[in-house]
Amino acid sequence: MAVEKRAIPKQRLDCRARAVLSTGGLAAAIGLLVATLGVGCAAPLSVKAAARGDRVALKIAMGEEKARGKLDQKRVAEVAKAVAEREIRQAQGPEALARIDEARACWRPLAGSLEQRAQRSDDPGAGATLALMDGRNRARDGEALVRKHATSSNPLWRAVAARAAVGVKLGSARRTFYVDPDERVRLAALRAALELPDPADSAALLEVARLDPNTVAQAIAVRAAAGVASADVVLALRDRYATADEGLRQSIVDAWGRPELAKAGGRREIVTVAENQSGAAAIEAGAWLLQMGGDPEARAAGQRALLRAMGEGLSRDRVLAIGRAPIADRDVFAAMQKAARDADVPVKIAALIRLEEVTEERSKASAELRKLADGGARDALFALARAGDPVAVERVVKELSSTDAEVRLRAMNVLVTAGRFASAADLLADAHPGVRMRASCAVLSARSP
Repeated sequence: MAVEKRAIPKQRLDCRARAVLSTGGLAAAIGLLVATLGVGCAAPLSVKAAARGDRVALKIAMGEEKARGKLDQKRVAEVAKAVAEREIRQAQGPEALARIDEARACWRPLAGSLEQRAQRSDDPGAGATLALMDGRNRARDGEALVRKHATSSNPLWRAVAARAAVGVKLGSARRTFYVDPDERVRLAALRAALELPDPADSAALLEVARLDPNTVAQAIAVRAAAGVASADVVLALRDRYATADEGLRQSIVDAWGRPELAKAGGRREIVTVAENQSGAAAIEAGAWLLQMGGDPEARAAGQRALLRAMGEGLSRDRVLAIGRAPIADRDVFAAMQKAARDADVPVKIAALIRLEEVTEERSKASAELRKLADGGARDALFALARAGDPVAVERVVKELSSTDAEVRLRAMNVLVTAGRFASAADLLADAHPGVRMRASCAVLSARSP
């Protein structure tokens, strides 16, 4: 039977349909539709180019929009979203897993694309599922996911089951995942434990903190164990503290400071660390005591710990203490002024940055930072740019062309913090997909000035 052909009035076709009919072949038409999914007909040229993955056209379009004053934060965010969604949609294999992992930092505006990716049964599908579960801090249909994937030969889908095993009812299944041979499964199970404390987990979590070869797993296990108000947990963490490395010691101090454990003896342990220890853990303890207030003697111990760390020890610890100390305190302010004259350049820069918070000190501190920036101290330059110094901002813009991807990204983050979105947008058209994704997340996570 012959099919009657009818002419379709042009005005009844939307812009995508007209574009498809005007292309030279079915493959091209399908490609165009896929590339423009979610991008409306009235979308700016920059957003359309980003959705197609046309970096050359994107650079041109953003340049024109910048010249016309149209490349504001809202427009840059639209471009960033289109760039990130395309990366999630198009990447394959290990690259797809890497892009999805990078998208965790800004999962909320990308939830739709991650949900679409999660519909597939491949590794990136599992990765997208995990990213959404971690972002939402909850598992949908946890029991069903555990039943479906708990014995999967694919560790990423076992990790989905482990992350879904939240709460007392799924405790038995969750604890079996703590000793899975794949660290991704173990980490997912520990994050499930962190979401909803289960007293039956305490012993197993303390064993993970003692034996797991992955330092991140140890830290999460400590935090999860802190959800159970128990003097036995406090003492067990004290034993673990004695042999822990610096990073895990910080996690233990943080665990002791959780309301559940602080009342069960954690506060006592934090005071002991502040008074008798040095390094990052003692700084963490001192900052916690000052933040929590209450007992004047405990506050005094916290202040002494921070003042001691500001004046002695490793450079990185002194910088950390300078960043955590309350500059409104008279003794801290005096120590900050002394540190601003220190021969250790990172320490000096950290102190000058804090002194910029004080109105009477701002001009002098900024002048000292400019001298250091002129001498090649990048941290000083970035600090000035974040504060809005126009000369520093222009110098940071030049860092976007660095051959070092990490330098480009750091410069871009500084510009975003300074509210210079039009300049920061250059990295959305970067040649490296990982840079594009991380740059997109930086824009999508930024607050309005």
